Amino acid sequence: MKPSIKHNKLRNTGLLFELLARQITSDVLENKKDGVAVKLMREFFNSKKELGKELMLYRAFFNVQNLSEQKAFQLLRLVTEQRKNLDQNELNTQKYLLIKEIKNNFDLKEFFAARIPSYKIYASIYKNFDAAINGINDTTTIEELANSQFTIVEHLSGKMSNKVIKESTELAKVIRSQEDDIRFLAYKILIERFNEKYKGLDEVQKKLLQEYIYNISNTSKLKTYTQTESHRLAKELLGLSKKVKDKVVRIKLSEVIAQLERIKTAQIIKENHMTAMLIGYEIVKELKEL
Repeated sequence: MKPSIKHNKLRNTGLLFELLARQITSDVLENKKDGVAVKLMREFFNSKKELGKELMLYRAFFNVQNLSEQKAFQLLRLVTEQRKNLDQNELNTQKYLLIKEIKNNFDLKEFFAARIPSYKIYASIYKNFDAAINGINDTTTIEELANSQFTIVEHLSGKMSNKVIKESTELAKVIRSQEDDIRFLAYKILIERFNEKYKGLDEVQKKLLQEYIYNISNTSKLKTYTQTESHRLAKELLGLSKKVKDKVVRIKLSEVIAQLERIKTAQIIKENHMTAMLIGYEIVKELKEL
């Protein structure tokens, strides 16, 4: 009897692609324009390979929205049937090689620590595909498969509760939607635009963005880094503010310092905390120039 369907994130093609896209973003912040992640994406996710074909089936569930439940179930059945047509042996071989390269080039724990907003959807798609290939035998597995399919249909019909599923990065959106040649040309253009937009950031600002992007799901590591850095930044601003003679400016600086101090007790690091710190870094630069 086949056991209950288990989600294996190491073999989830959609998640592997998302995580590589996240790694590319991290590499961009470190000025690595042709890192390992780009090479792996180019090698394994082209449209001629089974891995690239399976990725397109995963992406089929993100390329449409607000379908009726009837149309959502029709799409689910259609994509699932297409999944059966892939060469499973070749797909397994390509996944094995990709995972091997990821293990050889990245810290696996840190690589999979990145937060993927659509994780639940990807896990449900994986379970649905797994059941289509390997079959189901027991009541528990049938119920689990049904729940996964309902999750996908709710996503397709725009009824997902608690939050709207968002794409992880602008870079990933462009990479996903294009053919191979156009996709990597677009990637190079985006690198140039990213560098132009953020060329004014200094190393500490880039480091902060990198930590937030890559460790957003690793709350302990991100919180430790952010709280330590916000305390250091607040202390530096306090020292610089003593040299400011303008009373209004000093009041504003006190407000910024107070915001930074509140980060030290935050249980969850949010975007507004990142914004406050980036502003703090910018103020420090301006005060030092003055």
